[in-house]
Amino acid sequence: MPFAPISRWFFARTIGQRLTLWGTAVTLGVCVLVCSALYVGMYIALYREVDGFLQGEVHELQAVVNLMPLDVDAATAAIRAHMGERERNDLTFRLLDGEGVVLLSSSRDDLLPKRQSPEIAAGLHFATLHVPGLRYPVRLCSLPVRAPDGRMYVTQTAYRLDRVGSSLEMVRVVCLGALTAAAALALVGGRILARRSLDPLHRILATAREIDAQRLSARLPRSNNGDELDQLAATLNDLLGRVERYVRHMEQFTADVAHELRTPLAALRGLTEVALRRPRSADELRQTIEEFGEHAERLARLAEDLLFLARIDAGEPVFRHEPVRLDQAAADAVELMEPLAAERGLELVIHAHAEAVVNGDGGRLRQLVGNLIDNAVKFSGAPGRVSVSVEQVNGDARVLVADTGSGIPADHLPRIFDRFYRIDQARSAQQDGGAGLGLSICKSIVEAHGGKIELRSAPGNGTVAEVRLPLSQAWAVGA
Repeated sequence: MPFAPISRWFFARTIGQRLTLWGTAVTLGVCVLVCSALYVGMYIALYREVDGFLQGEVHELQAVVNLMPLDVDAATAAIRAHMGERERNDLTFRLLDGEGVVLLSSSRDDLLPKRQSPEIAAGLHFATLHVPGLRYPVRLCSLPVRAPDGRMYVTQTAYRLDRVGSSLEMVRVVCLGALTAAAALALVGGRILARRSLDPLHRILATAREIDAQRLSARLPRSNNGDELDQLAATLNDLLGRVERYVRHMEQFTADVAHELRTPLAALRGLTEVALRRPRSADELRQTIEEFGEHAERLARLAEDLLFLARIDAGEPVFRHEPVRLDQAAADAVELMEPLAAERGLELVIHAHAEAVVNGDGGRLRQLVGNLIDNAVKFSGAPGRVSVSVEQVNGDARVLVADTGSGIPADHLPRIFDRFYRIDQARSAQQDGGAGLGLSICKSIVEAHGGKIELRSAPGNGTVAEVRLPLSQAWAVGA
C-alpha cells in the first residue's frame, strides 16, 4: 500500500505546524553541524596536544637511554630516578627491545601489553590502545633508539587519556543539552513566528468565509507591506471585483430579459383573451392572428439575439474567419435596408472609396452594418439622410454610418452600448420599441474581429458611428 502524504499521517496538518516542524528541523540540523564541528575540532586539538607532549617526553627518554647502564635493574632505577614518578600516575615510560618485548617500565602497575608488534621499531609511531580495566584509552608514542652498546631499543611513552576523555564527555553533554534547548526554543519560537506570520492569512480566511452573493462588495484585509500574503489578498480582491461585476451584470441582464419578455408575453396573453372572449368574424380573427404573429416574431428576434450574446459570453466559436470584402458587405446591407429607409422618407447612400478585405464572418459583418443603418434610420426624422462610407485608414478598414437625426445627449453616450439600454426621449419619437440590443451586438461583433467601434453625436447635429477593423495581412501584402 502506498504511503500517505506526511500531512495525513503525521500531526502536522496545518501550514503553521509544518513551518514550525521545518524550522525546528533546520535549527537542529544547524546545531548538530556546529556541535559536530566543535567536537571534532576539540578532539583533534586535544590529541595533537597529547601527541606533542608524548613526543617531547619520548625524546627525553631517548636521551636517558643513551646514558643508562646495560643492567636492566640499574637502568630501571636510573629511569625512575631521572624521570621521577608523577602524582597522577597517568604517564608511563617504557623500554622495549627490537622485537617489541618490554624490558622495563617506569610504572610499577603497568597494565599495558608486555609485548607489542615489531612495527613500532620502524620509526616514530603513535597508537591508541583500549586496555582492559581502564575506563579511557591510552595513547602511545614509540621511537627507536640505538644504545651505546650498539643494540636497538624502542623508547615508548604512554599517556592515559582520562582528562581528554572526560573533556570530550563534557563537550558531548553540553552539546546534547544545547540541542535539547535549541529544539525546545525552536518549537516555541517557530510556533510563535508561524502564528504571527500566518495571522494575515487567518484574517483573509475569516473574511472570505463571510463573503456570499449578498456581500460581494466585501474585500479581503491587506497588510500593505508588499509580502506574498499581501499580494495574494490584492489578487483575490481583484478577482472578487471581477466576480462582483460579472454577477451584477448577470443580475441586471436577467432583470432586463425578464422585463423585455414581459411586454410581448402580456400582449400575446391579452390578444388570446380578447379573441376567446366572444365569437369573432374571419377578418377580426385574421387581424388578431397578424398581431399575434408580430409579437411572436419580436420574441423570436429577442431570443435569437440573447442566444447570440450568451454564446459570445461563454466563449463559444460563433464566428467564421475567412477573407471578406467589407465594402461589398456594406453594399449588401445598404441594399437590404433601402426599402425601410424609403418607407421612413430617408435617403440612404453608400460611398465605397476602396476595396477593403478583412478576416472575419461575412454574415456577422453584414449584420453589423445593417444594425448601424437600422439604428440610424429609426432615429432620423424625414426628410433626412443616412450615408455609409468604407475606406482604408492606416492599415485599417473604416466604416462610417452617419445620419441627420436629432443626435444623442452627452450623458447617454457612455452607456449607449450597454445591453437593453434605450434613450426614451433623446431621439425621435419614431422608435419602434426595440429591445435595446442592436448596438450591444454591434460592439460584440466588432470586438470579436479585433476592431473598435465608437459613436460621436451631439444634440441637433446627428450621429456618426465609426467602426475600425484590421485589414487582412495576406490581402494587404498582395495589394
